[in-house]
Amino acid sequence: MRHLSARRRLLSWAAPVTLALTALGPAFPAHAAAAGTPTPAVVGPVDKDLNGDGVPDLVTVGGTAGLGSGVWTARGRVNATTGAGTGRVKVPAVNIGVYGNGVYGTDNPPSEFDGAQVITGRFFGTANQDFLAYYPSGINTGGGSFIAGVGDGTMVNPYGGGGQVSLMSEFLADEYGNFPIQLVNGYTADDVDTAIPDLIGIVGDETNGYRVNYYPNIGAPGLYFPRLPLNNATPTGGSDWQNWTLASTELASGAALVLRNATSGDLYLWQGVTMTDNGDGTGTLAYTQYQLASGWNTGVAISGLTAADLNADGVADLWAVFPDGTVRAYLILKLSATGTAKVRAIQAQQLG
Repeated sequence: MRHLSARRRLLSWAAPVTLALTALGPAFPAHAAAAGTPTPAVVGPVDKDLNGDGVPDLVTVGGTAGLGSGVWTARGRVNATTGAGTGRVKVPAVNIGVYGNGVYGTDNPPSEFDGAQVITGRFFGTANQDFLAYYPSGINTGGGSFIAGVGDGTMVNPYGGGGQVSLMSEFLADEYGNFPIQLVNGYTADDVDTAIPDLIGIVGDETNGYRVNYYPNIGAPGLYFPRLPLNNATPTGGSDWQNWTLASTELASGAALVLRNATSGDLYLWQGVTMTDNGDGTGTLAYTQYQLASGWNTGVAISGLTAADLNADGVADLWAVFPDGTVRAYLILKLSATGTAKVRAIQAQQLG
């Protein structure tokens, strides 16, 4: 029944969302367009393509030893022969978070993004990729800020009078008052397209345990309820979700999750992810699981993990950003139902 009501709610919200965004203008200089860019290998929208050139772009948060405060973007490089991405990015990266997050209302420094997790998606229901800065801890624990993307790789000035919506923490809290320790884009894994993607998060505590929750969007920016606790185990069959990191992307086959256990080095892919509402206040994810690697960056600190189809082969790949400000692409090849895939590491690049 939730599916039917969600579709009805969409009708009342769709028009205001569109009208509110028509007046948005660029707040930053556009990235320079590449001369003679070949036709992208993939037809249709590409997840995490910030500037419309058909290739995913990297977004990561600063405030680390190697990157200053803010939100940093680096355009994906295009293979001149195939028109697909290569996994490498154009450096130096550009700080598009210089105006702050639009929430605190102080002197608007880029340090307002320190400690945030920034994910991309069409959170305002337009063709542009937008930005969600989510705060798993600190003075805005469980809250966040949706900031509209301009379509050229930048974001609007969130204090400029439009294109910013706050994420209210009460939408995400579990029954014990805990907020997610991580959020990712859930796309339309529940098969309800409100033009705005859902969210997936890891939430819990040491006393009551950890789990994955699904947060459906009801058809307007920033509105996510009711939450659905999911009954899925970790890729290795456990319940220790606090030890796993998620990264999500959208492929032709649907939503996909990459799951990393930093302690063990286990790396898995859940492909074709769908969510079913069980009708009892819980949900279940269905997917095809592939083991990508074991002993992958075991114990290594990664400040930003991004999943995207970097080379347009229909399989989720990874960008890992490290605290020293370097990024390395990992191309996933030769998925296997019985063994581990092949993970090809690309030469690291300095973002700053």
